Amino acid sequence: MKDIIVWAIHTPGGTIALVAAALAMFSKKGSARHKKAGSWFTVSMMIMLVSGIVAAYLKNAIDDMMLGAIVLYTVFTAWLTVYHKKNETGILELTALIWVVGFAIIAFCLSMVWEEVETPAPYLVWGVLATLCALGDIRNLYYGGLSGTQRMIRHVWRIGFTLIWAALAFTDKIVKMMGANVKNMLEEQVLIIVAPPTFLILITVLYWITQILFFSREKFATHDKPIE
Repeated sequence: MKDIIVWAIHTPGGTIALVAAALAMFSKKGSARHKKAGSWFTVSMMIMLVSGIVAAYLKNAIDDMMLGAIVLYTVFTAWLTVYHKKNETGILELTALIWVVGFAIIAFCLSMVWEEVETPAPYLVWGVLATLCALGDIRNLYYGGLSGTQRMIRHVWRIGFTLIWAALAFTDKIVKMMGANVKNMLEEQVLIIVAPPTFLILITVLYWITQILFFSREKFATHDKPIE
């Protein structure tokens, strides 16, 4: 059952998400094509992540379930940031806040008190990340939403975080299709596989954040129309 979910739902969903992300990345920002590709990316990623969480549950992989849960939150809130009009929030933002607060509590508990966790450090990192995200969500709700460059930066970095994990999951599936396993490979081999997509996405995200902050501030400040 687990393998069927992975190869019939999880992998195709992730592949479509990466293609949609590439289309959105190279389309004019704010254009109809960009918005449509972004919507495809969001839906495909959520299908991939939910199926991945189910598969992880079936094989009792708590770390994969937690990773899927935090990435599900980031892709949803990245979409939600541009779904609403500027300075607008709703019940979905509150739902996302409850989700990430619950995730942070579970992550910290796993890192501190569950003796069966072999590597507690990742849970601590995820807990800190979730706490920072929760603080951002609280600020968003307190001020009744974001606008202009703040809204765009929130969208970009959360999409970037999501993309990194999507790319890593995709490379992991390619390695497995070749009959290998990332966990059993040498560190140098893993670095060759992991580094290129990770750095490419990081450079792209930093490029757009720099553009928004320093070079096209006025232009991006006008991108406050919601997704139709």
